[in-house]
Amino acid sequence: MKRLLAGLMLSLCAGVLPAAPEVPDAGLKAEMAGQWQSALTVYRSILAQQPQRVDLWLRMADIYHRLERPDEALEALEQAAELAPDNASLAYRLSRAYAMADRPRDALRQCQHAVELAPANVDYLHACLQQANWARDRAAAKASIQSLLELAPGDQEALRGRALWHQWTGEYPEAATAYDEYLRHFPNDQDAVVARVQVLSWAGDQEGAAEALAGYRSRFGDTDEYQRAKAQLLLQRGWFYAASDLLTPLAERHPEDYDIHFSRVLATRASGQPSEALESLAVMERLKPEEAATLEVGRVTRAPLRSLVGITGDHQFDEDDIRITTGTVFGELALSPETRVLLGYSSRRVSTREDSIFEADDGDRNTMDYVGWVGVRHQLHRRLQVEARVGRGNIEGGGDYGYYRLEAKGYPHDDLLLQLTRERALYALSPLSVSREIVETESRLRAVWHPNPLYQVEAWVSASDFSDDNSRLEFYLAPSRNVYQSGPWGVNLGLSAQRFTFDKDLDNGYYDPDYFNRFAGTALFYWSPNVDNWVGLRTSLGWHKDDTFSSYEFGSDVELEALIGRYRDWQFHGRIAYADRLQETGRYYGTSLHLGLIRRF
Repeated sequence: MKRLLAGLMLSLCAGVLPAAPEVPDAGLKAEMAGQWQSALTVYRSILAQQPQRVDLWLRMADIYHRLERPDEALEALEQAAELAPDNASLAYRLSRAYAMADRPRDALRQCQHAVELAPANVDYLHACLQQANWARDRAAAKASIQSLLELAPGDQEALRGRALWHQWTGEYPEAATAYDEYLRHFPNDQDAVVARVQVLSWAGDQEGAAEALAGYRSRFGDTDEYQRAKAQLLLQRGWFYAASDLLTPLAERHPEDYDIHFSRVLATRASGQPSEALESLAVMERLKPEEAATLEVGRVTRAPLRSLVGITGDHQFDEDDIRITTGTVFGELALSPETRVLLGYSSRRVSTREDSIFEADDGDRNTMDYVGWVGVRHQLHRRLQVEARVGRGNIEGGGDYGYYRLEAKGYPHDDLLLQLTRERALYALSPLSVSREIVETESRLRAVWHPNPLYQVEAWVSASDFSDDNSRLEFYLAPSRNVYQSGPWGVNLGLSAQRFTFDKDLDNGYYDPDYFNRFAGTALFYWSPNVDNWVGLRTSLGWHKDDTFSSYEFGSDVELEALIGRYRDWQFHGRIAYADRLQETGRYYGTSLHLGLIRRF
């Protein structure tokens, strides 16, 4: 009797809830024989009559996947998901398909739908966290992390994901705190220890980063990962030579490691080793030729090594007494990554107003002079670059003079630049000084010191001898600090002190006081949205005095500068400046304009 009742109930239920239709035998046999097109034909014929068959859409998706037809596989999955919107596993599968199709937003949306249907599924939450990070959706990543940590407070992926998100969004102090929490649970994760070193450095905590790196070494030894992390720390600090010393042997031990060669390009191109930079760049291009980072680092690395031609125009005037207009054409021919031939020609017009004390001896208000040169620049050693130019100048209506420029620029230490220059040129500050053919021979030693990435100290001392038996000695000191950096915006504040003295006051058409002193506060406000473009506003406010002043007087400088296309085929440089203080000519209120254009080939 019980069996009869059960059979009756099953019959009744079958009438209300029909059993799922079976897969056609013809389709199954075709699949088993690997006859995928035949199977697709069978399933399409049935779906034409029964489009609601979710199971057949899924079988077609699997077949399309085997045939490497991802677009059609995705379309079949979308049809199945539309027919079964409350199926969590199907939503999750569609999410993974969107991810494979490089559609992060759609992948995240479907994954979130799967979580809505199965909120306690940890695998779904892990996938949503990965896809939220990929899609740069902070809110979704945060929600996935919170849900994971509620279900499993020590979940490794959630703790690591929280740290990674802060790291990727530039919240480096928060990232360091998140890595601390992660490492409390998983102290032996060497990758996380290295990542914590990096975010501490990016947060500006160099001491903390060095301490964390030393802790890594004491626990795990002097491994290649330690060497890699140390090199990254040195790169961030700007110690390119030391970073290169670590990265070169790493690249030899790991010739197929893209990231190591990427870092080595950055280190070697900034440390006077262009051939070595090109060597690692070639490895990057072989391993990942279409990677955005490869294309960008290749462009930026090769641009300074290319030949170029350029033209510049300069105009300056002060209080309507002196006007100097200069036009220059120049070129650089790259013989090798380390050697360039230099060519240039310049013409200059110096004028003053009528009855000015700066008129030429013959009463002429205008003078012209011309100079041409050839030269060579060579990377003699990775820490030493040398340059030499020689040429000849001519004064219209006057005589000729010899021109030369010798320069050595080196890095005795990673944080110290020394530049020694000696140059002989016409001292063209007025028609009077040009007509008297006064030539200056200047020797200058310049130093730029970066005690850490935020601070800079620039200083120079120069000594000049003039053909009229005068001489000049100058000192300059300017410490500064980067006080603000957020995205493309930055602010540097500093101080400057300048003093120069002349041996004689000869009244030869240039400013030659017994002494001149100036002390000022400086500020640089800049915007640099990328490596190619930079716009800066400089200002200098301070007090100055020479031997004719009874006390110090206030004066200021303001300069607006733009560099567009630093590593592009075409590069533009412009600058406009105004000062309401004592000028080099001994006048007040000066304005200058510079325009330059370079074409690389």
